[in-house]
Amino acid sequence: MAKDIEKNVSGLLGKMGTSAKKWFSGNVEKVDDLGKDDPYAFDFGAASQSLLGTGRRAARMRAQIYQKWSFMEGDPIVSGALSLIVTSALGGHETTGNTVFIEKKAETIKNIKLAKMVDEIDAALTPKLNQMAHCMAYNGATFGDSYARPYVDSSGVRELYFGEIVRPPMVQAYEKGNRTVGYMVYSGAKAIERLDTTQLLRLKMPRLVWVPQFAVQDKVIKMALSENDLDELPILPSMVGGSFLHQAEEAYDHLYASLLGLIGQRFADSIDERVLGFNGDGMTADQKKKFGDGVMTMLKQAKQRAQWAIEHGQPILEKFTTVLPYHGDKQLTNLSQLVGDSGRNGELSIEDVMMHARLLGGALGVDLSMLGFADQLSGGLGDGGFFRVSAQVAEKSRIIRGALSDFFNSVIDLHTMHRYGIVFSEEERPWNINFYGSISAMEAEKQRTRLESANSAAMLAQVMSQIKEMGLDEKTTAMFLAKQMLLDEDEAAAYAKAMVAKATEEADIGAV
Repeated sequence: MAKDIEKNVSGLLGKMGTSAKKWFSGNVEKVDDLGKDDPYAFDFGAASQSLLGTGRRAARMRAQIYQKWSFMEGDPIVSGALSLIVTSALGGHETTGNTVFIEKKAETIKNIKLAKMVDEIDAALTPKLNQMAHCMAYNGATFGDSYARPYVDSSGVRELYFGEIVRPPMVQAYEKGNRTVGYMVYSGAKAIERLDTTQLLRLKMPRLVWVPQFAVQDKVIKMALSENDLDELPILPSMVGGSFLHQAEEAYDHLYASLLGLIGQRFADSIDERVLGFNGDGMTADQKKKFGDGVMTMLKQAKQRAQWAIEHGQPILEKFTTVLPYHGDKQLTNLSQLVGDSGRNGELSIEDVMMHARLLGGALGVDLSMLGFADQLSGGLGDGGFFRVSAQVAEKSRIIRGALSDFFNSVIDLHTMHRYGIVFSEEERPWNINFYGSISAMEAEKQRTRLESANSAAMLAQVMSQIKEMGLDEKTTAMFLAKQMLLDEDEAAAYAKAMVAKATEEADIGAV
């Protein structure tokens, strides 16, 4: 493949970046021998159990972890929280809806050739990146990883596929050290495709919390720890992690159990059952049979009418009359007063469910008032409390933006490698990846901090102006700024010196 992407690079581009052939040979690993232990990749077997999980956090198979997160993803509360976090991280333009922008650096604007290249990259890739941004971020927040299959030719990246074929549970990434070097994609019981880092691109969320899982072979771990040469490190399967759902698993299980209990209790209490006592004393066997069959037919017909009304969603407006003849003593006795006691020692209530729902919202970092529970606005954090917890969303937004920026840069690197025959290092890149964040929690926090800083600076300037009019000397002014305004000693001394010098200058001008 290196020959296919070799281009004649000269001039400014050749001096700044690395040629495509050189970059390919130094950064792209061969995947022929990738994952010799194929059964490990998709949990057909396991090597050794991790020692980092015990009790409730016992180690699980890779498929079990992804299955759990997939189940949680289908819950409306969890799905709503993840969607809100992703939307807060990416924002969106009011008219176009675009969230990602490829912009030129300040020094790039001065160079016509580089500026033209960035404009071409922007025109070719920005629509594709905006199309996939939300889906990639959502899958990354759910599973910790997200993948896209690029299709390239001499003009660069033509298309990016990010559908179900490369859904995270279907892909096993491999790493050398902390660098992704290849993938195995499960495509059937006996079909596993091996792809290199130019054939599949990865969005990797930071691994902030360890997810207990079955580890790789002990022998390979020893090799990874004892080897000093980065290029000689063994290629190991990437561990599952980075998902926002791992910390919320226990809260979700409790919420799910409490909901099942509450709903089950409601179903049990909705059953209206009566017990009828049939007195057959004084009847012949034939009379008993006829009377009993008549009672059963009457009850079955009543059940059928009720079932028909439920299935068709229509009320029965006519009145049914059933004649049940008897003589002598009463033949039927209603014993309904003997039933109806469920035997429960305690009753479940909506508060049991809401407690676990609040814990789940806290684990996900989204207040319940933002997930359809408007009645929570006046409780907990008080009116507008969900704005104050936006700091949690802002932190998750920062994580998502960082992972997306790395992923988008890998897309652009692949594009420039095929189109221009060059790959820029991180410090040489003439572009910036920016997000439209006017409605994001991160930008709201940033603007609030900036406003508070500006108000603080304005107040300090006003105080300094009043101090200058008092005619204090430099030492007293510095002491006042340090002790009363809580400025650093060096900062207070610099301000005091400038204030006294300015006051002296104004006095000299006034004397003249």
